[in-house]
Amino acid sequence: MKKLATLLVMLLFTAGMAIAQNNNASTTQEGDNLEASIEQVGGNNNLAVQDQTGLNNILGILQSGNNNEARQDQGSRETGAYDPDNTAQIEQSGNNNYGKQTQTWQRSYAEMLQSGNNNYATQLQGDGAQGIGAFVDQQGNNNWANQEQSQNAYSATILQTGNSNWAQQLQDGERNNAEIDQSGNNNHGEQEQYGSSPGLPGGFMSIDQSGNSNFGYQLQSTDETLSSATLIQSGNGNISNQFQNGPGTNTASVTQLSNGNVAYQSQTGSNNTATIIQD
Repeated sequence: MKKLATLLVMLLFTAGMAIAQNNNASTTQEGDNLEASIEQVGGNNNLAVQDQTGLNNILGILQSGNNNEARQDQGSRETGAYDPDNTAQIEQSGNNNYGKQTQTWQRSYAEMLQSGNNNYATQLQGDGAQGIGAFVDQQGNNNWANQEQSQNAYSATILQTGNSNWAQQLQDGERNNAEIDQSGNNNHGEQEQYGSSPGLPGGFMSIDQSGNSNFGYQLQSTDETLSSATLIQSGNGNISNQFQNGPGTNTASVTQLSNGNVAYQSQTGSNNTATIIQD
């Protein structure tokens, strides 16, 4: 009877530990040079989901902490001039971080690193996404990042250090490039680009914010070949908006280096240049 009671206590203790950890992991693969890896350290409702379809695939997920969730999806059955080199990586350290990556085909690359608590990052890359890259690195708490790209040789980077920063980048068509670098707290950024002519260089957008509670928004539209929009804000409580709309080669730049500055620029047409510098 004593042995039975001891065994019962051990079973209950073991079951309690299993419920406390509550890790989940799932992966699905289909073909070609596949590789998949899931590692979770910590416990309490960690979840990792992976999915792959074909050709030169690699996935990964590494989570440390509690209540993290990461999802990856890669596809590709296309072959040709751009044989896919699919890569996806998620690494999360801290608690209550989420992640998501979705790629389809043609040399897709995505990477996500999150350190801290309550961070959220999403990366989406579209059909026929040739030569695409995407990168998110968030350090701090309560940061949010989103990147969406449609297709053709993109690169997009988001770096956030601090707390409660928010960044989003959207690109659509051909060879565009976008970067956001935010350090401090409560900074907000946003960038959009809409396609360049086939085979031509796309637009470049950059937001660099240092300080607290700064906001920026930039838009380039309708064939922004070789157009660029650059925003640099250092200080607190600065606001800037830039819009460009025209068939190519417009340049807009805003630099604000103190507190409480506001800047707005809008350009329509071609070969325009606009510059604002505020100390």
